[in-house]
Amino acid sequence: HHGVARFRPVRADADAVVLPSDLAAFEHGHGRIPRGAVVAMNSGWDARVNSTADYQNIGPDGKQHFPGFGKDAVEWLLANRDIAGIGVDTLSLDRGAADVFDTHLTLLSANRYGIENLANLGRIPARGATIFVGVIPWEHGSGGPARVFARW
Repeated sequence: HHGVARFRPVRADADAVVLPSDLAAFEHGHGRIPRGAVVAMNSGWDARVNSTADYQNIGPDGKQHFPGFGKDAVEWLLANRDIAGIGVDTLSLDRGAADVFDTHLTLLSANRYGIENLANLGRIPARGATIFVGVIPWEHGSGGPARVFARW
């Protein structure tokens, strides 16, 4: 798909979520997110991938703490930008401490896809790359491995 849009919503908050205001700020600096885009959250979390403990970031509450997309942002993207999907550099489209998977439900029920555990998002331009997603045929599963490439 053309038009990978990425931005960095995470500052010091591992429980951060992408909000509609983050999308507006992205568009203010980089232009309108194109129709059919994959919007990828570049939180920098992929730097933790070599340590299971750091990547999962389990807190004293027993929950994982990492950023994700907020339901409101996904609803806005679906209603206003006709995206193909979203991607994250974390373990889940929803933030790690989520009790309900609203982002998954909202995105997947709109027949769009999500890609988790993306690496090297900081190496691609904020917009204008083309993403190639190679998936295996997967039946009766909730997800599956994919090889994802970006070209610009």
